[in-house]
Amino acid sequence: MPARAFFFVIVEEPGKDGFLVRKIYASDKSPYMKQMNLTPLQELSELNPERYGMQPKGPNAPYTVAEHVMGEGKNISQYISTSSIFPQGSPRFDGRSIFIDIHKAQQAGARLVSTEEILRDLAAYKAQHPHLAKRIDKISSYVRDIDKEVLVHGKKVPASAIFTPESLKTTKGIVKGARVVQVLGIAFTAYDLTTATQESIRQAGGWGAAWAGFKVGGAAGAALGFETGPGAIVTGLIGGIVVGAAGYFGADWVADHIYEN
Repeated sequence: MPARAFFFVIVEEPGKDGFLVRKIYASDKSPYMKQMNLTPLQELSELNPERYGMQPKGPNAPYTVAEHVMGEGKNISQYISTSSIFPQGSPRFDGRSIFIDIHKAQQAGARLVSTEEILRDLAAYKAQHPHLAKRIDKISSYVRDIDKEVLVHGKKVPASAIFTPESLKTTKGIVKGARVVQVLGIAFTAYDLTTATQESIRQAGGWGAAWAGFKVGGAAGAALGFETGPGAIVTGLIGGIVVGAAGYFGADWVADHIYEN
């Protein structure tokens, strides 16, 4: 009977394709926040995107890439500015740093506008507006040499794709721990099957109960954490491993009584 240790494979590596960095406002008391006249939901998104997700300030605004980068409409556009400099972000901006998981953002439908694409759009805009050449050249140098700017385009970046420095560190640690548990679980199963083939019912019952326990424990753990964002991964993972392990060893205890009789 093949081993089924899959219940240990619970989380995927964050930042599979890298991260983008955005500097956000640390407080709603910022005078710049007041000037934007955001809706309550937009304000929550702006201040706590790791909990509420991130959305553009003007999803239906007509501004082009070049116009957004140049600050037309005070960046009330369909684009979100970020930096590819990880983990520092652009040195020209202050604020709290958040990290956007590129893979997760793209899975959710976001499209990235690379630094090179921004520069091409600025060059085209310069050809159309030669009287702005000096200003466009200055902004292009910021985009290319300092900010390493990348734009995110889409209706929303989900909270599950956004990390703070603290939550990213915690999640990476748990992923690393889960990998160790996975390897040990598979090795333990292989040992059992090669040295105690006649007791395969013990192994089958153990993994079955472990999987059931993981599902129950994972659901319970997630219920105690945040509904969105990395918190759900952390609490769900811990609940799943603890109750899943209890399920495995509980089945093993039952098998002992079967063999005794």
